[in-house]
Order: sequence, then structure tokens, then C-alpha cells
Amino acid sequence: MEKVRTCLVIGAAPLRHGEDLRRLYHPGDFVVCADGGLELAQKWGIHPDLAVGDFDSFRGEIPGDLPVVPLNPHKDDTDMLAAVNAGLAHGCRRFLLACGLGGRLDHSYANLCVLHHLHSLGYEAALYGDGEEACLIGEGETRELFCGTGTTVSVFPFACGVCNVSYTGMRYPLDHHDLFSDIAVLPMGVSNVAEKMPCSVTVHSGLALVLCTPDPDAVSRAEE
Repeated sequence: MEKVRTCLVIGAAPLRHGEDLRRLYHPGDFVVCADGGLELAQKWGIHPDLAVGDFDSFRGEIPGDLPVVPLNPHKDDTDMLAAVNAGLAHGCRRFLLACGLGGRLDHSYANLCVLHHLHSLGYEAALYGDGEEACLIGEGETRELFCGTGTTVSVFPFACGVCNVSYTGMRYPLDHHDLFSDIAVLPMGVSNVAEKMPCSVTVHSGLALVLCTPDPDAVSRAEE
């Protein structure tokens, strides 16, 4: 079986812990920096294969030997989407979108839309930012989550009115339960807690957005 090539895209959202970025990188990955993501890559010792953007958020010097795809500041696509398209053009079919959550809310939401775009193409993808992780799970899919016990796991319908889900390994298990996007319905998918590894989410109908947020006490202990 042919090995699926992974593209690590590094965005420009704030990053407090460089280890969160370094753990996503593996030798052989195709690394693309989206604009100011080049600054984060340089700071944390990751050498990209390509940089894409208009570089309005980049403060520093672009290495002379680094291939660059310059973008017009007056463009329709975001830098993150342009970086993903570069990965697709280089044959990548698995995408890790780092430093794409946190910072500006409009950028975070736009990156969730990029995640949706990749999922609609049938490619494996996840979005990361400052310890948090987001992924999409489609109808008939089960995703095992190795997020660590104590992690907050929230599940919402995405690009649909309702999704039907089941959980295992969580404090509040569900079995073929409907989650609604209607604001008149209680958002029951908020703030579950992973208690067994791996926990899992199965989507029986619709499309679900899964957000994993680490236990802040565990993060504090790790920093001590």
C-alpha cells in the first residue's frame, strides 16, 4: 500500500508551547508555512519546505534558499487555504493544520472551514492551536481520540442542523443521541470529559465537529 504523504501547515496563531508544534512534525512530512507561520517555524527549529503568503504578519528575514509562493494582499483565499492547496499540489493527502486556533476568531473560523473543505475531499485532517485540537467526523465514521484523560471534549453539528452520535470512554456517554445546532435546543455536546483512552466518537448521521481542550490543571503541572 502506498504511504500517504502528510502535509504540516503552520499558521500564525499565537503559540505558547513550542512542543505542541514540534510533536506534530515527523521527518518526511511536507512542511508549508502560511505567512507568519514562518516566524513560528524559525523560532521552534522546524525547517519548512515552502512558505506561502503575502507576509503581512511575518516579522523577520525569509531564508534565501526557501521556496516562496508570494500572494497578492488583495486575495480571496486565506493564507491557510493557499498553503493547503500547495500541499495538495505536492501530492499530500493527510493534513495537520498547526497554529490555526486561537488569536483572531475570524481566522479560527476560516480555518475550520478549511478543515471542512479537506474533509469534503475525503482527506484526513485535523486543526491545532495552543494545545487544542479540532477534527470533523462524518456519517458512518468512528474516530478514536488519544487526547489524554481529563481532556474536555465538546461535540457540535457542523454545516448541518443535527447530527446523531455515540460516545465511549467519556464521563457522559451517549448512544445514538441527536445534537442540534438550533439555538432553541440545549447544546448538549459541550464539555464532556475523556476518562478512558482511547475514547471515541461515532457519527451515525450528519457531520460533527469535535473540539478537544486539555485539562488546565494537567497543563499547569507539566509547566512546573
